[in-house]
Amino acid sequence: MRYYYFWRMIYTGIFIGLLVILGGCIDRIIEIEESNTYHWQKNMNQTEFEQLKEGMTYLEVIEIAGGPGEKVRDNHYRWDDEILLTQAYIVQFKDEKLLSKEIIIVKGHSTRK
Repeated sequence: MRYYYFWRMIYTGIFIGLLVILGGCIDRIIEIEESNTYHWQKNMNQTEFEQLKEGMTYLEVIEIAGGPGEKVRDNHYRWDDEILLTQAYIVQFKDEKLLSKEIIIVKGHSTRK
């Protein structure tokens, strides 16, 4: 019975520690977004994209871009371009490190002929 309470306390401590760590990351993302003067600044631009280097963490990429990306599939995040409506940036992570990046063409929804 003693061991049950001992391990329960250990697991509770680990859980609380993880919550504190995750809470700190979320607070940092909110802080980064709130530092933008304009809403569109949470997107990425070509200069910011070129600053991204292999091995960067997701939080480091957010700091450069000015906001979090949209998760499009496992470990792939997308940022729209701040200026061009015809391109976006896809960044892939593996083991929480930047693995690859690419520029994609975004097709519009125009119904004009």
